[in-house]
Amino acid sequence: MTVITTVGSAERHIAAERATLIARVSVSHHDRGTAMAEGTALHNRLAARAGELHASGDATWHHASTLSTGIRQWIDNDGSPHREHVASSSVQVKLSNLDRVAGTVEELSAMGASVHTSWALTEVTRMRVTREIRAAAVSDARVEADDFAAALGTTVARVATLRSGEAGPAPMGLRSAAMSAGESAEVSVPDITVRVEVTAEFETS
Repeated sequence: MTVITTVGSAERHIAAERATLIARVSVSHHDRGTAMAEGTALHNRLAARAGELHASGDATWHHASTLSTGIRQWIDNDGSPHREHVASSSVQVKLSNLDRVAGTVEELSAMGASVHTSWALTEVTRMRVTREIRAAAVSDARVEADDFAAALGTTVARVATLRSGEAGPAPMGLRSAAMSAGESAEVSVPDITVRVEVTAEFETS
């Protein structure tokens, strides 16, 4: 008896169903109070807009972090020291209405935020597709095992072990660059790759 170990895989590409926008606030000023006031005002505007998108049904979730402050110091080439206070935070909103992505990115950027976009499938879709392609991954492993067995002049008798190694969804063709005020959003919905990988051990007859 010979044991043949093979790896089988299967994948499917599905258009993204959700877009999470992360709007980052970063306001600096030599006066801490001014940095905090301006940062708070921008943060509140972004959080309010995210809440409106959630309430309208265009988004499924939103979250606003706590505003924090720090100090940035540097020295110019001429040796002059500089010091300023930086107020920072982030607001996240997960859009289910993908027709609103480009407009929302432009809107939040125009407010003064730096906006990043990430893409995903819903958990329901990801699990459904994963279950659908598991059989294809096992079949892929079996085909390779049959080829090896034939080369040895024997046949596969049974599967001894089967181990799953699933790779989660990964974006393809994702454009997730920061945007600043004045730029135009170029948004195309990318595909998400759902992949299943299995390692199998086959015993020959």
